[in-house]
Amino acid sequence: MKSNFRMAAIATISALAATTMTQAANITVDPSATKQQIIGFGAGSVYYQSWITALGSTMQEALYDTAFTGLNLSLLRVGNWLQDESKGVSKDDIKIVTAGKKRLGSHMKIEMSSWSAPASLKPSGDINGKKDGVFYSGKNSTLKASSSDPYGKYAYREFASWWKRSYQAYEAAGIAPDYISFQNEPDMFAEYEETLFTPTENDTSAGYAQALNAMRDTMNTLANPPKILGPEPLGIGYNNFQKYAKALTDSKLDGYAYHLYHAGDGNDNSLANYMSPENFRSPMKAIATSYGSDARPIIMTEFCSMAENGKEEYMTGLAHIMQVGFTDGKLNGYIAWELFWGEGKGQLIGVCTKGWGSCTEDQINISPEYHAMRHYSKFVNPGWKVISSTSDNSNLYTVAFRSASGDSITVVAINKSAATELNIAIDNYTALYAVQSVENGDKSKEISPKGSIPAPAKSITTVVFLSDTPNSIRTPAASNLVNDQNATAKVFDLNGNLVWSGNKEQALNADGTLRLNLRQGMYLVKTKNATMKTIKK
Repeated sequence: MKSNFRMAAIATISALAATTMTQAANITVDPSATKQQIIGFGAGSVYYQSWITALGSTMQEALYDTAFTGLNLSLLRVGNWLQDESKGVSKDDIKIVTAGKKRLGSHMKIEMSSWSAPASLKPSGDINGKKDGVFYSGKNSTLKASSSDPYGKYAYREFASWWKRSYQAYEAAGIAPDYISFQNEPDMFAEYEETLFTPTENDTSAGYAQALNAMRDTMNTLANPPKILGPEPLGIGYNNFQKYAKALTDSKLDGYAYHLYHAGDGNDNSLANYMSPENFRSPMKAIATSYGSDARPIIMTEFCSMAENGKEEYMTGLAHIMQVGFTDGKLNGYIAWELFWGEGKGQLIGVCTKGWGSCTEDQINISPEYHAMRHYSKFVNPGWKVISSTSDNSNLYTVAFRSASGDSITVVAINKSAATELNIAIDNYTALYAVQSVENGDKSKEISPKGSIPAPAKSITTVVFLSDTPNSIRTPAASNLVNDQNATAKVFDLNGNLVWSGNKEQALNADGTLRLNLRQGMYLVKTKNATMKTIKK
């Protein structure tokens, strides 16, 4: 009897402990508290492009589907590699961008950065910053001096003219950048392609502010000039971004850009910051407070852990960094460093090409960080806005987005601690879809959005809500329902998934529009007589 009583008591205590461990986390979302507008989510196609185009056709198409359609990519970062203009635009770049545009159309915007000015415009005569194991001095790694340039003491006009010709060449090749940054990391000595610019010119260095003036005037002579982002420094610690931003004329910029390789206050280790994203909150907030706005948005254009890719723990790390950025950092866009990388290792996708490097077969490796990006990019579109979201669990980090029409809300929740239950209720919205990724577990797995949602330790959960107010889609296909009392219709998304089906009574408004509660996007409507129409909501 004593033994049985003791066992029962232990079971009761264990049950209570388990209940305590899985206490619910309540997430509050206010759809009316709108903040900055989203430009997009993306990654870079900067190196290893030839590995992609050398894949067999089947694997290559699978890669494009995974990278572009799978992520719903809205920003693709590419490089301006026309330092030698006689070589022309890379066929690899053309093929990759064409594949992305084929799948995503104008949804995917192009951001182009330059790593180096042409060798002829640098005192070193070298696009790289290092030769024979020795770095060039700062005065040899900047633009060459000029006694006749209208913008200052260096060859700013020649540099801007080269950029204009580059833009025109890429545009003619089908890669017209929507955004450009004329110098990647102007503050960094690098052994690879680089050109140094100090915030403003001095006796040993060209100035970023003067180069921007030349770029703005020169690019404005184009019929459809790209938007200029800057100053794109290596990191945001030590007021480095502010030093550049204060020196330039902000009206010359269309938006701000920076990288995150240091955060200041001793936080200069990329991997340590990746694993401790809160290190970024204070410097990001400081920049957002003084600079960011929808009129001149902020895009984080490059960051990775600078360590071995494919680590499970990097998944919640990236998702958390993005949460910091889109809340206190007021980011309008986020571009991870590399969409793909060779030798099967990549921040988002690792690519192995048979016979290249150590690869023995064509292969695609999906990194855990791919899923972190997908939790945002797949379910939030350009034009959406960040809205207020809070949690009563200090280890649960949330960010929410609302569609431009207000018919959809996406909530992303990153659970960095013990397992919990998520309670998310939004007045006048119904949870329609949820997906979850768990460290050392399933990735991008569809789960039930109803009721309390179990959130395992070290997981990311994305929940999509739709407005309870019906929305209408106007389409000629609806006329088939008007003319046939027994007609039915089916609506598919562009991936071929059935998202709605019903009859005239269920779907048709008096004005001949289909009354459907769908997320913003493109759909196919098929009626009883096999009529197929493309519609946009």
